[in-house]
Order: sequence, then structure tokens, then C-alpha cells
Amino acid sequence: MPKKIKLYTHEEVEVRTLNTPESIRAYEEAGEEFALLEQLTEWRENAGLTRAEVAARMGVSAPAISRLERNIDRATWTTLKRYASACGVKIAITVHTPDNP
Repeated sequence: MPKKIKLYTHEEVEVRTLNTPESIRAYEEAGEEFALLEQLTEWRENAGLTRAEVAARMGVSAPAISRLERNIDRATWTTLKRYASACGVKIAITVHTPDNP
């Protein structure tokens, strides 16, 4: 007899898994990474470029751009700047301190 599968809502999963400061921090960091991945694709699409065209402008292979757009974890700041530049975008880091948000 097949096992019965119990479905959980997103909220139920959050309650079950986000119950420590470490898990909450990891969840928030993953959200930031996902937002950056979406931003990369948006820059490229707004520039009207394909992955192959961005790759050619950066001097890398098209699969390298596909990997970057799927997983930003190992991207260096230099790589992000080169990608942005290839898309006609300039990026910068802004620092906010507790006394100057």
C-alpha cells in the first residue's frame, strides 16, 4: 500500500523550520541571494541581451553566464561588476551603519 503524503503550506514549513536564529538568518540570506539572481536576469533582459551576448562581452562562455544566473554563491565582486557592465549597468556597494541607516 502506498504511503500517504502529507502536504504542508509554506507557512507551516516556516514554523517547523525557522525556529532558531541560525535558520532564520540562513533563510534571510537565501532571500537576498534570490533577489540578486533576479536582478542579474533583469539587467540582461532590460539590455535586450542573450546570455551568449553577455558572455561574449565578458569574454567567457555562455554556460558560465547560465551558471552565474542560477547560482550567485561563488561570484566575486569583480565578476558581478563585469556582468553589470556588460549589461550597461554600473553597480556600487552602499554601507549602512546602525547610527546611519
